[in-house]
Amino acid sequence: MGMYGWFASGVACLRSCVSTAKNVSIRYAVYNLLAILGLVAFGAGAEAQLAVTTAHNDIARTGQNLSETILTPANVNTTQFGRLFSQPVSGLVYAQPLYVSQVAIPNKGTHNVVYVATTRNNVYAFDADDNGGVDATPLWSKNLTASGFQANFGVVGTPVIDLPSSTIYMVSSEASTSSSTDQFRLHALDITTGAEKLGGPVVIQASVTGSGSGSAGGVLAFNPASHYQRPGLLLLNGVLYIAFGSVNDNGAWHGWILSYKGANLQQIDAFCTTPNGASGGIWMGGAGLAAEVNSSTSAYGRMFLTTGNGTFSANSPYTSAMSYGMSVLNLDLTGGVMTVKDEFTPFNEAKLDGEDGDIGSGGLVLLPAQTLQSGGTLNPLVQMGKSGMIYILNRNNLGGFNASGDRVVQEVQTPESGSENWGTGIWGQPAFWNNNIYFGGVQYAGSSSGTNNSLTAYSFVNGLLSNTPVSTTAEQFAYPGPTPSVSANGTSNGIVWVLKNDAYTTGGDGVMLAYDATNLENLLYSTNANLSRDDPGGAVKFTVPTVANGKVYVGATNLIDIYGLLSSEPTAPAPNITPSARFTGSQSVSMSDSVATCNIYYTTDGSIPTASSTLYTGTFKITASETINAICSATDYLQSPVSSSTFSSTANAANPVFSLAGGTYSGTQMLTITDSSAGATIYYTVNGATPTTSSAVYKNPIPISISETVQAMAIAPGLLSSSTISASYTINPVYTIDFSNGFSQAQGPMQFNGSTDLDDFRLQLTNGGQNETGSAFYAMPVNVQAFTTDFTFQLSNPAGDGITFTIQNSGPTALGSAKSDLGYTTIQHSMCIKFDLVDKAGQGPDGTGLFTNGNTPRSTEIDMTGTGIDLHSGDYISAHMTYDGLNLVMTLTDDFTLATWSHSFPINIPAVVGSKTAYVGFTGSTGGQTASQKLTYWTYLAGQPVVPNYPVGFDGIGLALNGNSSVAGTALHLTTNATNQTSSAFFGVPVNVTAFTSDFDFQFSNAVAEGFAFVIQNASPTALGSGGGGLGYATIPTSTAIKFDIFSDAGEGTDSTGVYANGAMPTVPAVNLTPTNVVIGNGDVFHVHVTYDGKTLTWTLTDIGSASHHDTTQSTSISIPQTIGSNTAYIGFTGSTGSKTAIENILDWTYSNP
Repeated sequence: MGMYGWFASGVACLRSCVSTAKNVSIRYAVYNLLAILGLVAFGAGAEAQLAVTTAHNDIARTGQNLSETILTPANVNTTQFGRLFSQPVSGLVYAQPLYVSQVAIPNKGTHNVVYVATTRNNVYAFDADDNGGVDATPLWSKNLTASGFQANFGVVGTPVIDLPSSTIYMVSSEASTSSSTDQFRLHALDITTGAEKLGGPVVIQASVTGSGSGSAGGVLAFNPASHYQRPGLLLLNGVLYIAFGSVNDNGAWHGWILSYKGANLQQIDAFCTTPNGASGGIWMGGAGLAAEVNSSTSAYGRMFLTTGNGTFSANSPYTSAMSYGMSVLNLDLTGGVMTVKDEFTPFNEAKLDGEDGDIGSGGLVLLPAQTLQSGGTLNPLVQMGKSGMIYILNRNNLGGFNASGDRVVQEVQTPESGSENWGTGIWGQPAFWNNNIYFGGVQYAGSSSGTNNSLTAYSFVNGLLSNTPVSTTAEQFAYPGPTPSVSANGTSNGIVWVLKNDAYTTGGDGVMLAYDATNLENLLYSTNANLSRDDPGGAVKFTVPTVANGKVYVGATNLIDIYGLLSSEPTAPAPNITPSARFTGSQSVSMSDSVATCNIYYTTDGSIPTASSTLYTGTFKITASETINAICSATDYLQSPVSSSTFSSTANAANPVFSLAGGTYSGTQMLTITDSSAGATIYYTVNGATPTTSSAVYKNPIPISISETVQAMAIAPGLLSSSTISASYTINPVYTIDFSNGFSQAQGPMQFNGSTDLDDFRLQLTNGGQNETGSAFYAMPVNVQAFTTDFTFQLSNPAGDGITFTIQNSGPTALGSAKSDLGYTTIQHSMCIKFDLVDKAGQGPDGTGLFTNGNTPRSTEIDMTGTGIDLHSGDYISAHMTYDGLNLVMTLTDDFTLATWSHSFPINIPAVVGSKTAYVGFTGSTGGQTASQKLTYWTYLAGQPVVPNYPVGFDGIGLALNGNSSVAGTALHLTTNATNQTSSAFFGVPVNVTAFTSDFDFQFSNAVAEGFAFVIQNASPTALGSGGGGLGYATIPTSTAIKFDIFSDAGEGTDSTGVYANGAMPTVPAVNLTPTNVVIGNGDVFHVHVTYDGKTLTWTLTDIGSASHHDTTQSTSISIPQTIGSNTAYIGFTGSTGSKTAIENILDWTYSNP
């Protein structure tokens, strides 16, 4: 009969079976069959209305809605179709919106509902059709965060809804950074109220037997810090399945699937893809785990999924102890226990693994049974990953692994290019409809510069895929490419919907497009055609549109957009705002609307109003320049467009003041701009253009490193803009290298030699082959007399050999010998710092060191074993180097474990390379071993190292804020008038501490206890000591501190200072300040001037908040570099309260080296 014949004849019976089945397992089995076809309906009278309850519409992940009778190719166009309204949410909407019709919401009636989850752990239930009147706000909303801070990686995987129990399941995470140690939690929420059910949430924990990466004692435990929950959840026969992959390939990650009973959230089973290996994550670009009930005797069915790069060691008969990296898996699900029954792994998995070319970037789709030309039957699936190979597999015999060639139904290679010969890969999954498969691919990492590609359709008839696309779009898509959704009325009126989200990298907006599913050359609709009406907002990668009941739901940044036919419901007229003019003194403002039931909501700061904004109740007065925006919200209407009116005062802001006069200077200069108008915002340009409110906002001193003209103007609340102030600076050339956003634009500015190429935004010196040698140098010589440089590198599959950071004067094409000499040997007039993976001459397998003039980088090595820096870890490692003309100081930080290690190398670089300028860059080689050796970011600043410079207050940029510290306004708050607070704030990069001057102002308010300290330490920018009398400093190792203490913990008095080392308790000995009349806790502003000349640490305290200006100077002899173990350190402040309270604020701060 075929899939569509079965569809037509069996729907009524199946719907009846869902409602009448007495046996729960039968009810679930029938419900799952409906879910496969995307036919689940909810509530009385809802037969024609679809419920989208899972990722990509159904558990086969076809992406098709075959019950769409409202939207057709005839009415989806810019004239008849567009954005009806948007609803604000907090966070990014990665998860696909879900939809249920005819939901009875307690005390709010019956609604069609769209469910939205965000990265900030917020879940919303919105009326799916209306945003006027009572529907202007969510039907319900809930925040899933258990702790007090705001998550940034909360709900990412698409939830799943169980209609029989009215439950939506989802997984939350409280990670605020990618190295968070917070737990994942499984939630079961009532879809009618948002209330937690079944005793949830449940903390997700798991372990399996294994000796794989991160294991201990033969047990491999699931580590939340190393994983993202990206794939869509699967609910099948009352069992919930949740999959996990890596956090940017960092740490000891694996692929995990955990199963839970949907009825009580009890864990059933845990499956790991590489229990005795490494990696093999499950992410699939956010696609859901696919499944089917393939046998009448096995109601639990089977699951299909793909894994990413990682260890592979599988062969039949398969066991859970094997490793399944780079594979398609078939798992039997009997009883909710996952058992590997079959797998497919490409013959070239080792090559793909070395290139990070995992097939696991793409989810798979289970296709309907096919009648072959031979008369046989095929149960196929389709899958594609990064490399652009389309695989058609037999679900009953996936093909296993065969090193001489793949044993699959069919392979179709998309056009190849680049050093790895990758085709058009996908980061998501295809969609299927009416014997067509739709792919949204891009040619991404394999070539020197990624190639945009079209959305393509391949025909699939009698079990065979067409060798080339049958239609393509004119529109080109860049990474990550779209995951298509299809709406249709059975086999007619097919529309393919996609989101173009490549602007997510720049914070730009997305684009939604709709195509004729029978011919992708026919573009039906684009949001760009009427951008002012239809703009979907900030792009979010991997998002998928949901089509249901005549509407399209699109997740964006802080928004959910609802599109539909423009005639479906009237839109309220925009409010009238009167008057709109300049004024002096004050101005009365009135609003009105022609809809009698309209509630007018407005803002006065230019922001877009919502139903949570101020409700207009009558005429009000303004006394300053303001932009007033207003909307009308009324029952039975869509919210109105925004009305806007600007009211302008006639006074001007004060003119900005430049700290640096125009003129000629050598080297980088720092320009500070101030303005005396209260609340002023300074806008500036550095290209001579007249500044506007679209120009850069001044926050920190501006480095002037090239000849340029700086112009600035100020805007202040209630005032007209100031005049434009200008100064021109001539700077003797200092070349700056800036690849802080990656190396995607490096060709041209850099010279690539040997095996060097680009892997997406990463500079790849070697790409996983043997006997590779590569180098890359900035094409223009730069000053090397003094500099600061930072770069991040990753050595993947790190067998050998390593890389170097090299400064040389042989030329930009310099390339050393191959073999095992890191591509450096024989480069003359040079020096290098190496990062060596191989013990070649007994020097250790984790080596660094300084070498000169092309000498073989083997002897005089420093073995980093035991330092926390492991070049074999596969982690991103950040190198921070400063050179002051005498010493090259290097600090290495493992970005995942945060382990750090520093070393200082005495060297006269200009003398070694024979010039004040030289070529800087990197070399690498593999020899007989292999590794993929990449750099992700690199900056090089000639001149003095970057140091703290906050002369007019803080903006949080450049600071690591730990514990209870925060920046509010321009003040750094260490404590905020609460008990038992402990805080620290450190400048984010180490600075030279061999000699320095530092100044800061501080103020205690409502102060009883305890105090704060100015701290120099070499532990970590996140260092945080003990509270109470420890002032947030005690226990911080390798450190020096000056305390400012207002509580007597050990007889030191209530007004004391002193110097402490290596985390000692900062109580006694101390200097009692009472005799000096300097009372630091009296609420006045105090200025501290600190100097260090290499032998003596001196600090002067001055009460600048009183007319008396009492002051005192204290000093002590100390070798700070010897105490902290380095010439560089993290500098900043710590503070605390105990059982009593204080507000401890640092108001400004500067630091400089002589």
